[in-house]
Amino acid sequence: MDSKIKCAVFDLDGTLINTLTDLINSCEYVMKKHNFSRSWSEDNYKKFVGNGNRKLVERAFDHTLSEEELDICFNEFMEHYNKHFLDNTLPYDGIREQLDILKSKGIKIAVVTNKVEAAAVYILEYFFGKGMFDVIIGQRDGLPAKPEPDGVFLALEEMGCSAEEAIYFGDSNVDMRTAKNAKIEAVAVTWGFRSFEELFAENPEIIIDDPKYIEKLF
Repeated sequence: MDSKIKCAVFDLDGTLINTLTDLINSCEYVMKKHNFSRSWSEDNYKKFVGNGNRKLVERAFDHTLSEEELDICFNEFMEHYNKHFLDNTLPYDGIREQLDILKSKGIKIAVVTNKVEAAAVYILEYFFGKGMFDVIIGQRDGLPAKPEPDGVFLALEEMGCSAEEAIYFGDSNVDMRTAKNAKIEAVAVTWGFRSFEELFAENPEIIIDDPKYIEKLF
């Protein structure tokens, strides 16, 4: 165990839980409602996520919407997603066990996500219980989204942890850039929404392909 590492910061979607199918279903509901005929593959959607749900909707409509139209479609997306976001969503295999191991080692655990904070808290407590995470930082008014490092800084402050004492886990280029902007060690995970090649291009300190390796970094 690296005794200087006291905190773990995790992305949410694509890192702890697989939310992709429910996000796709809500996108396609809105696209069908507005007679948008373009169809996308799952790999396309994996590239669309990572910058929040508004950006996801904008990309799903291939950047064809005005700001007013985007407002309407985003609100319809969120209304549908809020009713269906647990239909297919599940934690990745092995994640719960790894979080339990980190807790047993005295590691503090935070989540920093571009998902709306209320939804993030609900999902995390639904799957992992109320005591698992020391801090949950999601989309808040006035808080810049990732890859800006503000959410990570806030999480570290609330945990009483310096950047040098923490590791950041994420599955996307947005996450790798967030970690670098926060000057925190970046661990890329390949079981999420981005390819090994895309993650490798961001020069993370470590790349892991199975949750079982998480505990070995502490």
